[in-house]
Amino acid sequence: MSDRRKNTKKRKLYLAIYLCLCLLIILLAYFQLSRMARDYNTRHLELITGLYAEKMNDSMEYLQNYAQDNVKVAQAMEDKTPSQVLARMEKNLDSRVFCGIGLIGEKGEIYGSKYAAADIRQEGLDKQALEAEEFFYSDPYQSSETGSMIVTIFVPVPDSSWLHTIYVSVRIENLRQFGVYDLLRDKISVHLLKADSENFVTCISNSSAENFEGSWNNLLLQQRYFQYNDGYSYSQWVRDMRSGKKDGRFSATIRGVESTISYRSITSMPGWYVIVELANKDISDITQQFSWLGGTFGCILVAITLIYMLSILLLEKKDKKVYMGLSAIDPLTELLNRRALQNAVEEELKKKATGYFIFIDIDNFKTYNDTYGHSNGDLCLKHCARTMKKCFPEDSILGRYGGDEFVVCLKGATQEETYAYMQEFQSWLTPLTLSTGEVAELSVSAGGAAYPDQGEDFVSLCRSADAALYEVKQNGKGDFRVKG
Repeated sequence: MSDRRKNTKKRKLYLAIYLCLCLLIILLAYFQLSRMARDYNTRHLELITGLYAEKMNDSMEYLQNYAQDNVKVAQAMEDKTPSQVLARMEKNLDSRVFCGIGLIGEKGEIYGSKYAAADIRQEGLDKQALEAEEFFYSDPYQSSETGSMIVTIFVPVPDSSWLHTIYVSVRIENLRQFGVYDLLRDKISVHLLKADSENFVTCISNSSAENFEGSWNNLLLQQRYFQYNDGYSYSQWVRDMRSGKKDGRFSATIRGVESTISYRSITSMPGWYVIVELANKDISDITQQFSWLGGTFGCILVAITLIYMLSILLLEKKDKKVYMGLSAIDPLTELLNRRALQNAVEEELKKKATGYFIFIDIDNFKTYNDTYGHSNGDLCLKHCARTMKKCFPEDSILGRYGGDEFVVCLKGATQEETYAYMQEFQSWLTPLTLSTGEVAELSVSAGGAAYPDQGEDFVSLCRSADAALYEVKQNGKGDFRVKG
């Protein structure tokens, strides 16, 4: 009887030890999974923030380049009257993106819409433009003509006897579309913030946020919804951004929801930041159930932990591939975009290899667009890209530099081979059958430069190839020439 009692006590003791061990395993696994989930969300948040910043950089570079192109138009029409120059620019204005364009003379006179002129004077932007030596973006302001919020880009015009600045205006609702990804809607909030004024525009709002997309707010006024964690504060955040800090991340409780906020500077818009807000997700329901099921499910917990870890790794690898593809490929032509193109060429140059760098420009593309329409203009760009893939070697670097300009980097090619490739490319390029059934003649002008002799980096190669391209255009277009 005494031995039976002793054995019973031992069994109870062993059971208690076993249950304690199982509970310990469950607790350790629970906290480990929680930490992994937080780390996973944090890495994704930083990746998403960088992706939005990259997209805004590309978009603002496009807006700046558009304004710079109009500077060249104005310089070429130096002998014309302001009204003639303005009429030319308004004719070429892409109304799908821009809502207005105008000129500011050396004495501060404004040529353009009377509403735009009144708004610019009211905001004091004309005086700021006369004092500025470089391009700048205005703070968003309300258009007196349409009532919508707009941002205006001001670009100085050098070497002009009467013209000082060109300005181009963009609607906020158009600007915010640059940052919208439907895949992430209702999960994150994305804002564009100007550090010196602390004003921000909401590009994407999650379902719980009070702000509406496209609305313009002041960050200080929103602080009643914020509770900062880990000793961080609003003043520290603003101080970091105004000091030029490139990026950062912190935790806060916003409207009662624990969240992580990540921010990154937009290099093409000095003083502007992309702000991404993500609510901290709880561990999955399966993980929470383990806290009360006990030791019987200890082995299941370990198995699910391994599956969870593998799923995170696979999802992260897949998402990273998708995000990298979004930031490297031009969506229309499916060639490398300008930033990815430059990186690929720079990597090739680091190998100290030889080859030819070719700058391609579609002849009379603006006239082509005006004649056949923008949809056929896109068809022309796609056709040019497909022909490049067909005619040039598989290991070539192919990219869209911007607009109707393309770049080819022929690795290890000789000058004779380069001319042969270009001759084949130009022969395959035309004629082009349009969507309307019409047949259009298509030609390109191209200039080439040998590397590393005529350029040891991307910029110098562009300069050398562009010089050769200029000679081709001066001699009737539709040809290819290598510099020298």
